[in-house]
Order: sequence, then structure tokens, then C-alpha cells
Amino acid sequence: MKSNSRLGWNRRLAPHAQRLSFVVFYAMFANIPFWMASRSLGMLPLGWLCLEYVGLGLLALVVPRIVAEVFLLLVVGADLTSGVSKTYYLSPMECLANLRSLLDLPGARQFSVVVILVLTLSVVAIAAWIPMTMIRGRYRSYAAASLVFFAAIAICIDGLTVVRETRHFPNPFRMARPSDVNKFSGLKNLWISRYPIIRLVRNEMLFGGIRDTAGTARADILTAPSASTVALQFVRPGLADRRQEKPNLVLILVESWGLETDLLVRGSLVQPYFQPDLLGRYKVIEGTVPFYGSTVAGEARELCSSMIGSHIMNSSAHQLLGCLPDCLSTLGYYDVAVHGMSGNMFNRLTWYGRVGFQETWFKDRFQQQGLPDCEGAFDGTCDAAIAEWIGRRLEIKSAKPSFLYWVTLNSHLPVPVPATLPAGASCSLTPLLSRQPAFCSCTSSYSMFIVPFPDSP
Repeated sequence: MKSNSRLGWNRRLAPHAQRLSFVVFYAMFANIPFWMASRSLGMLPLGWLCLEYVGLGLLALVVPRIVAEVFLLLVVGADLTSGVSKTYYLSPMECLANLRSLLDLPGARQFSVVVILVLTLSVVAIAAWIPMTMIRGRYRSYAAASLVFFAAIAICIDGLTVVRETRHFPNPFRMARPSDVNKFSGLKNLWISRYPIIRLVRNEMLFGGIRDTAGTARADILTAPSASTVALQFVRPGLADRRQEKPNLVLILVESWGLETDLLVRGSLVQPYFQPDLLGRYKVIEGTVPFYGSTVAGEARELCSSMIGSHIMNSSAHQLLGCLPDCLSTLGYYDVAVHGMSGNMFNRLTWYGRVGFQETWFKDRFQQQGLPDCEGAFDGTCDAAIAEWIGRRLEIKSAKPSFLYWVTLNSHLPVPVPATLPAGASCSLTPLLSRQPAFCSCTSSYSMFIVPFPDSP
């Protein structure tokens, strides 16, 4: 009798155990690939739990198993793509177009990518293994109610967090605009829930750039203020004078340096450029421009004074006429583009030539010259080594003046702390930065156009 009683008790508990495992899987366990990616690849966490997995759990209760598995695989992919898109300010289409760049990641990060892929396939396999035969009738209703209750609690907690910190509730039905991107990024508490598919749609709207009705990038009308345009106004008269010797020009676009909201930190970052010995030889111009976007969008701003953004990668040479390298080449300059990463990253190997650069240097060529690599978000030629290389290059006498354009790499977010790089020289001048590991463990970040006085040595 005891054995039969225990067997009957187990049979009654089994449906409840299956329902509980089903709910826990879609509410918690399915998030493991994203958690791993967030930790090992430095992606923004965005939220602890993906409520779209909860929605998939509801769908799995009513559709064939194979359909649920396919959708689960797609949503996990969307979840990971959403994290990359938000972390690196890329549109989802840019993420997909640059999948081959995974081969340029450091070995440790490539291993992490493999682990994340294995975890993703494991999650899908477990979804296929969960027995659904016992989750029937009222147990299916219990499972659906549990998932809905879980989602409602997460949404309520996030809503209360927003209201408490911003004093108002966001309008989910208003169209996304670039000015809204960081509206809630200053929240002190991490969001409980995340919505990758919704975020992907918003990110494509925010980061995808501007196209005309035919779908063609319009580089000719989308003008944007840039540091290079302002700097050239000071030297353009001398550049146009054929009798005057033209100076070499160097444009440095420093990765990931935005406008710091802390005024003390902002002042400390630029203080090294205002040292008396530099001011005696150079005119340093400081300013800000309204801008939001990825590195390539910043390159389009500085090289073409354009808001074309990432569409510069697909624009024709005709559309890019009038960009800075093209203009300087008509004035007799020899244009050189320099970047410590692979030229395949964001197709720079191709579109650098379209904007007018006559020579390009990337990681492979610097390795042939013996320049060392540095670790970071992306492995590539060390910024300090490239800076020295540029200095040596400028010392070489040439029949034509040089225009060198350099996109730095070591300051690419996320910056590892502590980094393997030595502290920047600016940290010895500004004690405030010495207490900021993210600033003092790598080359500082900024966009600067160095213009010597006409009568400087």
C-alpha cells in the first residue's frame, strides 16, 4: 500500500514539476547565452531577463515543438545582436554585415564566441527535451498564468524604477528619435527586463542613418559640423597659395571619446593639449558638435562633413566627391589613412579609397613593419607605436605635403580595467584622471586636428 501510495503521489506531482521546469526555463534559463556574452564580451547588460523568451514560452504551449525551437533560436540571435548593437552603437544591419569581423577578434574573445554558440545550441536542445505531454489541460493554463504573472511583475518593477528616478513614465507608443537614445541610460538601477526584438527595431531606426525615398545615401545634402572643417578655415588661405610651402596635416579621430558630462573630468582630458610648449607652436581649437553614432559615422562627419553615417561604406566615389581627402589631393596633398585594425572591419579597405585616400595602412602592414599589437576590445596595432610611426613618416622629405588621417583603437569601448597598457602621459599632468582607471589605462580619446602656425618651425 505504501508503494502504491508513493507512486500515486509522484504521478500527481509530476505535472507540477514539469510545469515548474517549463516556466523556469523560459523565464530564466534561456537567458544564459546573453549573460555569458555580457560577461565575456563586455556587452551592456541591458536587463537581467528577456521577456520575449517568456512570450516564446506562451507560444510553445500552443504550437508544434519544432516551431517553438526555431523561434527560440531566432530570438536568442536577436538578443545577442541587440546587445552588440547597443554596446557598439551599430545598426542591426551593420552587425550582420560585419559578421566576418569575428575572425579579427582576439583569440580569447573568439573562444568566448564559440562558448556562446554552444550555449545557444544547448538551450535550444533543452527546449526540445522538455516533455510537454504532461503539461496539458489545467496544467497548461497554470504554466501560462505563471509566465504572464512573472512578466507582469518584471514590467511593474521596471515601471516603478523609471517613475521613481525620472518622475514620469515613458510613452512606449511614441516613435524613437535620436534625442531619445540616452533618455533613460542614466538610471542608477539596471532594468529587470529587456526586449531585444523591440530594441533591434529601434536601433535600426536610430543608427541606420538617413536614406532618400529610393534607398540611396545622400551624402551631398546631409551636412554636419566637424572639427576638420573648422580647423581648415584657419589654414585654407595658405593652402590655396601655390607660392607658399604647404604644411603637413594630421587628423586624429580618437575612438570612443564623447563629451564628458563631468566638467572636471572634461577639463582634465583636454588639459594636456593646452601646455605652454604646445601652445607656442600650435593653435589648439576646442569645441563640440551634436552627434550620435558609431565610429564610422564619426569618420563620415570628419572626412565628409556629412551625416551619411554608416552608409558611407556603400556610397560610390561620385557620391563622396568633395570629402576632405579628395579636396586636399586637388591642392597637391598626398593622402594617407591609418588604422591599427584589419581593413576588412567596416570595409575601410574599400571606402577609404572612394573618399580619396591614396595610401592605406592597417594591422597587416604594420605587423610587417614590426609594430607590436595591444589587447583591448579589439586586438590591433598599439596606438603608441602608430603615433611614433606617424612621427617618423612626417620627418621624411617628400615632393608633396602629407595629409595623414588616423583612427585610434586602444580606447575602443569597452575598455578593459585594468588594461595591459601603460598609463597615458596626460595622467601625470592631471591627478583627477589618475583616479580614473578607464582613462589612464590607455591612450586618451578625442578628435583633434593639429594645425601648426604658418611661421612655426
